[in-house]
Order: sequence, then C-alpha cells, then structure tokens
Amino acid sequence: MKEESALPGKYRLAGVMETASQLLLEADGSYKWMMIVGSLDLYSEGRWTKTDSQVILGPHRFNKDTPVFALGKSYAWDREERDVAHRMESIRLKNRAKWKCAFLESGGIYGSSGESVFPRDLTVTQQFEAAVTIERDRYNIYQKAIVAYFDRDKANADDHLEIAARTAKQEWEHAVAYLAESGRAAGKTVQYQPPSLPAECLYLSDYTPEYSVDADQYEVNWNRGAGIWIGRRDRPNARLKVDAQFSFTDGSVERASSYELGFAFTPLDKGRQLQSIRLTLDHNETEYSSKFDLATDSHDHVYEVKLDNRLFIKPPFEELRLDISGDRLMSVDGSRGYYLKRK
Repeated sequence: MKEESALPGKYRLAGVMETASQLLLEADGSYKWMMIVGSLDLYSEGRWTKTDSQVILGPHRFNKDTPVFALGKSYAWDREERDVAHRMESIRLKNRAKWKCAFLESGGIYGSSGESVFPRDLTVTQQFEAAVTIERDRYNIYQKAIVAYFDRDKANADDHLEIAARTAKQEWEHAVAYLAESGRAAGKTVQYQPPSLPAECLYLSDYTPEYSVDADQYEVNWNRGAGIWIGRRDRPNARLKVDAQFSFTDGSVERASSYELGFAFTPLDKGRQLQSIRLTLDHNETEYSSKFDLATDSHDHVYEVKLDNRLFIKPPFEELRLDISGDRLMSVDGSRGYYLKRK
C-alpha cells in the first residue's frame, strides 16, 4: 500500500484521447484538479484525504485567499469611457426612477375604473368646452394621486396608492387625447401641462423637464474620469457586480459598481490623482477582495481588470474517489484512463 507521504505531487491523465487533465495533491492536504474536453473547461479545488486504498477529492472549496483580480493594461480616459459613463448614468437614473416613481411604468397594475366615456352628441364648441372641463378635473385628480403616492409610508408593502396614481395618470392622458381631438374639430388652440414631478421621475416620463426646477442636479461632466473595465473588449463578465473603491492622494474616496456594461467609474476633477483601487466581489457567500496601489505620476486612469474565471466554473463533482494502484490513481466509477504521477 502506498504511504500517504508519497502521494503528494503532480499527476496527469493518461489513456484517454482528446482529453487533458491534471491533478495536484499538496502535502498540506489541498488539491487542484482541472480537465479540458474539447471546448469544455472543468476545475475543482479543495481538500483531499486518504483512506486505506483511496484518495478522496472534495468537497470543492475555492480558496477565499486566492487573488481573483489582476490589473491588466492601463489607458487614458477617452471617448469610449465617456460614452459608456453617460450610458451607465442613464441606466442608474432610470433604475432609480423605476423604484421611486413606479406609477409611471405603463406595464403595471391599473384600477378597475371602467372605460373612459366622453360626450359626443354635442356641437363642436360644446364638446371642446366639455373636454377642457374634463381635462382639468382629471388633472386635479392625478395631481392629488401623485401627492398621496409620494407622501405614502414606504415601509408599507400596500401598493394601492401606486395603482391609484397610475390609473389617474392613464385617465388624465385619455382626457388629453379627447381635448386634442375636440380642439382640432373646433379650430381651437389646445394647451395643457402635466403635474410637476421630482427630477428623478423624468427618466420615466414622456414629458420634457422644463417644469422641474432641479432637473439639472444629476448632470455630471464625464470628460475626465477614472475607472476599471472587467475585460475591455470582449467583456465576458459585463453583468458581474464588482465593487470598486477609488482612493485619491487628497484622501478622498469614491465608490462604484461594474454591474452594468462591465465598467465601474467615477468623475475625476482636474488635478485630482488616483492613488489606489480596491476591488471586491461577493460570490457564493464568500467575499474576494484585492487592493492595487498605483503610480501617482501616471496619466492613465482606466485599468483593465482580469478575473480568475475558475471561480465561476461549477465543479463537476462533489466528491471524486480514486483507487490507489502503485503510482497510478484510478477512478472508482470505471472511467477510462488513470492519473499517473509525474517524475
């Protein structure tokens, strides 16, 4: 029987065509196993143990101390970064608007107020006058519904105020359409204005922000910035949420996330110098974090980040048992081939 002290070492799979596999057994009881079959990559690491006649690999545990991040090339902030920053800022603001101004989403639930029925058996002048009155009445109802919606207790899961505001909006829009139709028939100029909304809501509204006094508060100058790409060109991990902490020589700190478009960034004032970047990823209830100190005299403020994709490969087994046969380790499930220890 092979002594346990003789087991650690590097092994390779033999006897199987078009398949490459390697196994590393460490003396400290850890292992790393990989297999390539065509375009399929498999990987596992964790702890191994020995019984009387077997080596047992597993369960798979990716070492939380393994550095999963590496900085690649660095770049100057350019047009590509500026354009993506604008796009991501728009996504962020729209997502916030969806949360804060949910009644503006047309795909939600409406109240059962019935079909809008407008008077039609009137003269064109009478119909126009009726349309003006109806639009004003529904405007006031919509405005009150908006106030009630924003004054609601946000801790309460009841969404009846959201439904009421969405329904009032729809009914006011029907009244506006009726007013426009009646105005054309009567040769009248039609004027109407939607109720005022918080600036955040404008990203879900069909109306221009001229009636919002603070609509400009979210505009940011993205001509200069600092950021990280999660893979710059192919971006295979664009939907992966990596949190980036940017630290500057003046002691200030900015935080961002790469979840949308694989790019995390922060605006950069002239004369402000990036000092370090800390990257953090939560995966399978484990936090992986790395800090990178940067050359403070560099004019490059955009860094490509490479990830150790082994972290995301689903392990092919919970436990793998290998029979010990001399210098060979053979699968107990009858699979072809065997692992041969390298000399």
